[in-house]
Amino acid sequence: MGESLCIEKTVNSEDCALTLKSGDLEVLSTPTVLAWMEEASANLARKFLTLDESTVGVHVELDHLAPAFVGDKVKIESVLKERGTKKFVFDITAKSGEKMLAKAKHVRVIVNRKRFAK
Repeated sequence: MGESLCIEKTVNSEDCALTLKSGDLEVLSTPTVLAWMEEASANLARKFLTLDESTVGVHVELDHLAPAFVGDKVKIESVLKERGTKKFVFDITAKSGEKMLAKAKHVRVIVNRKRFAK
């Protein structure tokens, strides 16, 4: 596989654990880094879908390894490791410069937009 997609974000106060109440520090929150990882993976999966298909996340294994602070730039890279008829498996990293902030394995499944919305 090996197809990948990168997105870049800048940490702001709305992304921090203190604001999201997932902690009491002004650092990038785990829920935010997860959302960014899912965003990159969903965007990559979209390249392989028809117009009536979408994906939903069904599993994630996440290690949040280091802090990032307000103003830090974060690069999220999602790499497609496995593509089945109904699912995608991604390896994802989040880095600030050379510092590894987080890594994850993420699974998304393909759904029909109309049927899923009911």
